[in-house]
Amino acid sequence: MLDINHTTAWIELLSTYEVNPKYGNPDVINQYLDQRDADPFDSQWMVAHGDLTAIIDSILVADRKEIEMLQDRASKQIYETIIGQTSHADLAAYASDDVRLIVGFLVTGRVNSFVLEMKESYERGDLPNVEESPFS
Repeated sequence: MLDINHTTAWIELLSTYEVNPKYGNPDVINQYLDQRDADPFDSQWMVAHGDLTAIIDSILVADRKEIEMLQDRASKQIYETIIGQTSHADLAAYASDDVRLIVGFLVTGRVNSFVLEMKESYERGDLPNVEESPFS
């Protein structure tokens, strides 16, 4: 059974997201993105994505469509928010991918500690921490 209400409430919370002012500097953004593309963050993200893909592949097609609609809504919202605040398309795309992953776990009711930490980062108005991952 999908957790639509909780997920929708979280997506609504994203509408108030404000990018940390330190990401107003393109050099800071590029350094952040480089760190995301390195281990341990990158490999942990990929494992979580693989886990979510397996979860979604195992559920009903109608539920998959509902998940995809929620993911699309959330990813578009965060993309537009970040591009509007930073004008940095790559940063917006990474955040959009993060939010798709978070929403997938939320709506399916599954727990992944790495994804949970990313979710909490966005709730605090920050981007996921790439410097010291407690999951490595």
